[in-house]
Order: sequence, then C-alpha cells, then structure tokens
Amino acid sequence: MKTIFNIALAGVATVASGCVGFEPMQPDTYEGDGLPPEVDLCEGCPEDQPLRGELMLIVNTKPTDGGANFQSNFALDSKGRFVGSAMYLYDPSRKCDGEGCLAKVGNLWLDEKMGSISMADTSLMRFTVRDIAWHADRGLWGLSYDPLNDEWGLMTLGVPDWTRADNRIESVRYAFKYGDVKDAATDACYWRQSMNGLEFVGDALFAASAGKPGNGLDARGALFALDPEFLAAPKHCVLPSDISKDPSYYACAPICSIHAEFDEKVGVAGDMATGPDGDVLALVRGEMSESLPTGRHELLRVAATGDKPEPRAYGPYIDDIPAGFDIEGLARVQGSLYAVGIGGTVYEITEPTADAPGSWKFAVHDELGPLFTDPERSLRIRGATAVVVP
Repeated sequence: MKTIFNIALAGVATVASGCVGFEPMQPDTYEGDGLPPEVDLCEGCPEDQPLRGELMLIVNTKPTDGGANFQSNFALDSKGRFVGSAMYLYDPSRKCDGEGCLAKVGNLWLDEKMGSISMADTSLMRFTVRDIAWHADRGLWGLSYDPLNDEWGLMTLGVPDWTRADNRIESVRYAFKYGDVKDAATDACYWRQSMNGLEFVGDALFAASAGKPGNGLDARGALFALDPEFLAAPKHCVLPSDISKDPSYYACAPICSIHAEFDEKVGVAGDMATGPDGDVLALVRGEMSESLPTGRHELLRVAATGDKPEPRAYGPYIDDIPAGFDIEGLARVQGSLYAVGIGGTVYEITEPTADAPGSWKFAVHDELGPLFTDPERSLRIRGATAVVVP
C-alpha cells in the first residue's frame, strides 16, 4: 500500500529538528510553453510532427533529466511536478535517413492530475509508463509503474494534438487495488512482479505479466482481461486501509481478471497484438525457464474469448537476444507485424500462412538508436501500439 508519503513527512520533521541552516537545492520553476528543451533527446526527429496515417507509437522511459545517473524524470519546479516518459511516432514505410521515420509527439506531464500527495512524496520523479494501447473510440491508455511505492496501475493518456511534437501528455493514474494475495477483492494484477504488456484486441483491452520468479508467488506469466465498465468510466477511491488517504491514486475495485496463464517462468515480456483470427498474439520470453531457451522471444496465440484458453504455438520466434536488449514493443502497422527492442532495433515479422505455414521469420527492419543523443543513456523503449493520425 502507499506509505511513502507518511515516511517522507517523518523524514522532513526529523531534518527540520536536527539540522540548522540546511536548504535543499530546488529546481527553477519552468514557465515556458510546450516542453522544456532539456527533454529533447532525439537528434534525428523533426521539430514538428509531420507523420500521418497508420503509425507505430512507442514509449521511451529513459531519463528525461540528462544529468541523472539513474531513471529520473525532469523536475519542473520544487512542488513535485515532472516531465515524464517520452512518446514517438514511427513510420516503418519511410527511410530513417533523410525522409524522417521518427517524430516526437510529446512527454507525460506529471502534475496535479496525478494527485497532490504524489506530488508531495517525490514518487513522480521515477514514475514511468511500461506499455501503451490505443483504440479509435476509447483513446490512449498506459500501463504504469510507480517504483517508489512499488505499485502497478492503469492510466489514461491525453494527447492534445497528434500533429505537434511538444505535447504535454495529460496523465491520470489508477493504481491496482491492493490486498491479501488470496483475497478475491485484491486486483489480480497487483502482486505481479513485472507487468509488461497492454493492447486492445477488438474492443477488449488486455494486460500481461512476465513469468518472473523471485517474490515467492506464482512465477507463471499471465494474460489479463481488463474491466470494460472501468474503461468506460474510470474512478478513484480512498481505500480504507490506505494510511496516506490519497484520493487520486487507487482504482475503487479490481480492474484485472486472469484470462490465460503460461508455463512456469514464461510470460509476456514483449507486448501483444491482434492475431489473424481476432485472437491475441503474445510475444513471450522465459525467465530461467525449462521450456523456452534463454534469449528466445516467441509468438504464441491465445483465444480472446473463453475460460482460461490455452496458449498455442504460432510459429515466429527469434533466438539469442542478449539480456538488456529484449523486445518489448509489438504492433500491427500498415498490414505488417513489427516488434521493437529496448535499444531501438525494429524487427519486421513474417507470419505463417495456410499456403506457407513455415514461411515465418524475424528480420531487422530499422535501427532507431542512432537518431537519439547518447542512446545508451537516452533510450529505453518499453512498449508500442498502432495509432492512426489523420
């Protein structure tokens, strides 16, 4: 549960009584329009946003504070407001050299909409979006992670103008409802160690977790169906046992229910997309698994309906992906399936067909890393989805 705020207040009281003449350094208040120039990390992106049509939207969670040695968002002032994860549009049909395949659409604007308590406890400094999903009618959604409180959630994301490069993307987070792991009133996503996937398949929104062991709980990854009533009218509640009494933090009721489960230590570490028959394509990876070789990323099919459908082999896989360069984004764009890795490597996936069931492959399509300033520090792609920009 959210307890950091109370600890932070206690710490402030201790400092105030025990130190004399100490003033922490505070950032200057940013009062400009658009985004601060310090968060512009893409050297190869145009100043405007010229891309139109069906495109891939990717989220970059590397530091927006160029001077930080760890994941850190850019502080806007001393009140706890930050510029967060950046989002870029990518057109796989364009050449990156000369024609411009990548354009920034903006950064998360983490302010009062995230709640006054979250502004006060400094948790927004490291808050990130781990994946994204877009629907023509339901809009843009994100899978969020609050490292300071170690809590996952769902969030709404508002892009004011898709044709601009400096959008302040409006962010409202709904953390998954906490509780005992065996309590049916606890959200099924709450105790997962690593939530990695989010995607609309038809009108249904699915989330997914990696098969990551280490917390003593179930190490099977899972695919989760998200409550359509919540998506239609998201709402916050103050949970009775939340000592912070944060009115802008938790969802009122469970959002996730388990739709399907994978093998032990296997789960979705690379996102989902719509399959050829309206099912869910899940890009899975093993975590010290006995059933998947280390370094393999493989596509599995899961029926979008039914009670606990079994994941089935689909065909495409890629071996020998080094640790730290995992494929975390997947999107069907302009009729083809593309995946994108943490470091900006874009893969085009040739899918099996009835006439040629063995004609699948992963092939490198593009490298986005060279478009960024110091990509080792400024690029960590965490998720992708398809969007349409008119």
